[in-house]
Amino acid sequence: MSDAAKHPLGSAALDYLRAELGPRAPSQAMFEAAFDESPLEGEGPACLFSFELIPSPGAAACSETERRHFVVVGATTANYFPAYELSADDAYSFHIGTRFMLEMGVQRVDAPVEPPGARERLHAVLREVAAGARLSSPELAGLFRCEDDYFAVYRLSVNDESVYALGADCPPGFYRLTRYPPQTALRLHLGKLIREEARQARRTGQQGVS
Repeated sequence: MSDAAKHPLGSAALDYLRAELGPRAPSQAMFEAAFDESPLEGEGPACLFSFELIPSPGAAACSETERRHFVVVGATTANYFPAYELSADDAYSFHIGTRFMLEMGVQRVDAPVEPPGARERLHAVLREVAAGARLSSPELAGLFRCEDDYFAVYRLSVNDESVYALGADCPPGFYRLTRYPPQTALRLHLGKLIREEARQARRTGQQGVS
């Protein structure tokens, strides 16, 4: 890590935070990682910085972990968000998942429209990938709609460890993020899927060139 002031995009990160946060904007940020990918249209080289966000006046005190945030700037839609104990690579995936959800208008919907059989299908996947593990029944933590598809985030325990599991029309995935809202796991998961799909397309394109 290095001081943002020493990085070409460091000033852009601090300027963006000053515009968004006003008096609460940090005076410094730390460079975390650079990414040169195009997982979404309009996405290009971007950099990730970390900083501490001081609570607003009157807000409850928070830990150092809770104060830590990330900001992404570059050839992308700039954004900042809590660090959620994510690695730098996962933070970029979270950023991409957030962009996708905003651009696609993904919205949280009520539990009664949960696709029939979604929990049973997820449980079958769990029994396969976690054979022999102690599994609790999945409980719906959040349901989200993307056009005609439904993305379900379930909470369950695997060997007494609480996890989120993604299901319904969303490819399965599992995350130890249950201390955070369910959309945190969904944004991270979608970002990972989108980045991997883009990498596969790039590899296929490269293999097709003689």
